[in-house]
Amino acid sequence: MTPHAQLLHLSPQEEHQLRQIAQGRCEQARLVERAAIILGAARGQSTKALAREHHSTRTTVRRWRQRYVQRRQAQPQGTVRSRLQDEDRTGTPGTIPADRYVDLLALATTAPAELGLPFTHWSSRELADNAPFAIHDSTVSRFLKECDLKPHRVRGWMNRKADPQFEERASRVKHVLAQAVSAEADPTEAVVSFDEKPGIQALERIARDKPMQVGRPVKQEFEYRRHGTLVLLALMLVHTGQILGLVSARRTNEDTASVLRMHLVLLLFRGYRRITVVLDQLNTHMSLPVVQMVASVCGVPLPDGDTLATMAGRRAWLERPDKPIMFLFTPKHASWLNPIEIWFGVLARKVLRRGSFSSLEDLRAKLYAFMEYYNEKQAHPYKLRQLKKRAA
Repeated sequence: MTPHAQLLHLSPQEEHQLRQIAQGRCEQARLVERAAIILGAARGQSTKALAREHHSTRTTVRRWRQRYVQRRQAQPQGTVRSRLQDEDRTGTPGTIPADRYVDLLALATTAPAELGLPFTHWSSRELADNAPFAIHDSTVSRFLKECDLKPHRVRGWMNRKADPQFEERASRVKHVLAQAVSAEADPTEAVVSFDEKPGIQALERIARDKPMQVGRPVKQEFEYRRHGTLVLLALMLVHTGQILGLVSARRTNEDTASVLRMHLVLLLFRGYRRITVVLDQLNTHMSLPVVQMVASVCGVPLPDGDTLATMAGRRAWLERPDKPIMFLFTPKHASWLNPIEIWFGVLARKVLRRGSFSSLEDLRAKLYAFMEYYNEKQAHPYKLRQLKKRAA
């Protein structure tokens, strides 16, 4: 055996890291090949066999066996990845001065509309065309990648409007939710979370899914038929996580009041003496039919006409604590404070996103079936971990 063909000894940690690189799907091809060569050398494969297996040359195999050993001896604390990297090359000196790249960076971070250009965001070619000096668009692409700038991407966000009551309302909601699941919670009081999920589409895939195989995920047909939409009006008992819901074809003031009446009367029949309803400030949640429903269920007189005439007046009356049913409205643009919204995410992932529904009745039946399954198998007291993370 020649010195270069001697067995290469690897520590378990080295072998593990080399295997990760050799099997990585997002690794550079040259690093994958080099890691596989080193692993093969450690197994005792000859230089000729390794060159044939990786469609390389014996010179390349010998070079990387030798470089790996030399770099490991020179820098014992170095990483496995660093031992597989190319050596530094001098290369051709850059033809674009550094100050020109500063100008390019300033251009890339300026909105095209501010320069009077008729498009919304930059591409590499457009930056190259509008740069104050000659530069190729491939050079611009490399520069953007080095600066971690992605002008082709956008992420939506919302400016929360100034609300002097935001912190006060948020604190009250968090306190009520925390109390509902605490050990000191009154068993005769219930905290519930209510909201609607409108526009649930009954989409039917025109072909069945292809089942999952080894190394391949489920394949879902792209085209579908539309069969209409439904609305789910749902209520969560925070201290148990159980869901009470009704699927409807519409969402009017009367529908909201009717569904709330049905669920709240059921809870009162179960023995709860006081119910706090956490919900957002949608206009249907503080409509006249809702006020009339609460007054009827609680057996209290309706407020005066001035109170009923404005939404702010109706909201204030619904939040009054002097009746068995009290509403607690979350601040605007704070859906993360409403626990039922989290369950709607579960519903979307488990049923809607990959579901195929042959009709509105099929969709309705599957929504009810999932609510029943969830209440039996997965319902649990609502925890504030997500809320604390979002509020931090």
